[in-house]
Amino acid sequence: MRAVTAYRAAIVAGAALAAALALLPGCFGSPGGTNAQAGRSSDALRRYSLGTLPTSTVTIDGNTFRVWLAQEFDPNRPGVQEEGLMYVQPAEIADDQGMLFVFSDEQVRGFWMRNTITPLDIAFARLDGTIVKIWQMPALTWQTFSSVEPALFALEVKQGTFARLGVQEGDRLMVPDQALVPAP
Repeated sequence: MRAVTAYRAAIVAGAALAAALALLPGCFGSPGGTNAQAGRSSDALRRYSLGTLPTSTVTIDGNTFRVWLAQEFDPNRPGVQEEGLMYVQPAEIADDQGMLFVFSDEQVRGFWMRNTITPLDIAFARLDGTIVKIWQMPALTWQTFSSVEPALFALEVKQGTFARLGVQEGDRLMVPDQALVPAP
């Protein structure tokens, strides 16, 4: 799932896309199957394995999340934002884990779920941490989910997490300063 600069005109139904991708040999770890069925970690399919990404913690109203950082300005990991949580199985993401996308400026952002097999929640936040939009994103859709307002951050977690914790638009995402500079 990645930030996109141009919106997609076509919206592809998740089931149709999943069926089409299942026909591609090796797309999900084995022909006609998913990584979960193949018993593999997403690392074999990813450019940047989760274990190699810098990490941090963020909080929203007392709820702490351990996050992998996807920083737009990270010279060591070009394309990390485009990869996002692609191919990552639900079992690889703990209930208090997610991915924080950090951009270099505030803009209206758009995300989609291409090759992302885990349904996710996304919260877009401004520089001051105010959450401006929350979406629930189904797996494998090419639908674009917009921040609607300019955002500097996007936090992805397992779908249903924000509702379960009562996180809503207007809440504050607290991001530590270390997330605002590239990790070595």
